[in-house]
Amino acid sequence: MARILVQTLPWSVEPAPGWAAGEKQPYTDCKSTKPDSPGYTHHEKSEVARLRAAVRELSVTVSTHPYWSTLEPGTVVEGRMALKQTAPVAIGDGVAEPEDGTPGSPARAA
Repeated sequence: MARILVQTLPWSVEPAPGWAAGEKQPYTDCKSTKPDSPGYTHHEKSEVARLRAAVRELSVTVSTHPYWSTLEPGTVVEGRMALKQTAPVAIGDGVAEPEDGTPGSPARAA
């Protein structure tokens, strides 16, 4: 859902004028062009705010999970980096938590 929202949002939160291709950008052959932006609607702003709040809440849940206290001192950073490389398994609207309670570990639904 979030990916679809991001792909449909205007490039500017507030209404802003676009620009036509002008000078070549440094270090590239790209000539940037943007259409006028109508800005976000009230619904789009509230949806973005809702999704950002959900990400914050999930970040706190993962970072304060009891699993982290089971790691040896000095290995928490490595554990968190490994978690970032783990692809979540989506189940419904959430992400499955494995039976052993470790956050983000791959889990399969039966």
